[in-house]
This record gives sequence, structure tokens and C-alpha cells, in this order.
Amino acid sequence: MKRLWMVLVVGIGLLLPAMAQDPPQIVVFDSSIVFDKSQQGEVLKAEIERLRDRKVQLISERQDGLASMQEEFRNKELTFNDDTRSEMLQTINQAQIELKRLNDDAQRELQAEFNRAQQKLQKQLIQVVEALGQEGNYTLIVEKGLTLYSSAEVDITDRVLAKFDEMYPNTAGSGGGQ
Repeated sequence: MKRLWMVLVVGIGLLLPAMAQDPPQIVVFDSSIVFDKSQQGEVLKAEIERLRDRKVQLISERQDGLASMQEEFRNKELTFNDDTRSEMLQTINQAQIELKRLNDDAQRELQAEFNRAQQKLQKQLIQVVEALGQEGNYTLIVEKGLTLYSSAEVDITDRVLAKFDEMYPNTAGSGGGQ
């Protein structure tokens, strides 16, 4: 019995200082908003869009070339001898293969560029959240998408966005931000 009382007294003694401390501060933020609205996010998004536009233009030019070859073949098919017809079909087939390869390469390149940009932003965001956590004396900062519910009172997305732009201003040199 004495042992039980001793354990209770020691336990209460250990809990009292912990209870006297400030309550834990748990906050959330929405990383997708930070990625979309940050200066760095806007610059990287603009770079990816420019790359996509260049690829779309190149693919469109190749599609137009293929379409004109196919049209020429349809218009003159009856006048071709067998060898010419075979060569023309082979050229069209090769152009179709090259167009498909170009399209696949463009998709892979765009996906790789998107992944690179996302990884860069993710690394920066981790540093921002750590700095903000220390400055704000937060106990826990959670990504909003990982929570089932959070009150608007604990949402610090605007603060994370402001800190992100403070720590990583638009330095990409392309001037894609607003």
C-alpha cells in the first residue's frame, strides 16, 4: 500500500510541471495552396506551361506534316506504281511511329519536369514549416490533407505562404510570378 502511495505521489509530482506548461499548439496548413500561390510555385508552373506549349507546337507541326503526307497519298494513290506506293506507305508509317515517340517523349519530359519542380517545392516547404514551427512555438504542424477535421482557427496556410515567399522569393529569373 505504501508503495502505491509513493508511486502516486511521484507520478503527480511529475505531472504537475507538465500541466503547468502552455497547452500544445497544433496547427494545420494546405500545401497545395502554398504550391499554387507561392512566388516559386507560380514561376515553376509557368516554366512547365512554356515547356508544354513548345512540345504541343512541335507535335502539332509533325501532325500537320503527317496529315499532308496522308492526303497526298490518298490523292495520288491510284497513279503510283507498286514500288512508289510501298515507299510512300512506309514513309507514312515511319512518320506515325516518330509522332507517337515524340508524343511519348514529351509526356515523359513534362512529367519529369513536374516531379522535379514538386520535389524542389517540397524541400523548401519542409524548411519553411520547420522555421515557422520554431518561430510560432508550435507543438505540431500537420498538412491539412492528412486530417479528417480541423477548425479554421488552427489553419495557418496564409502564414506558411507568407513565410515561404519570404524565405524563397521569386529568384528563378523568368519573372513568371504575379
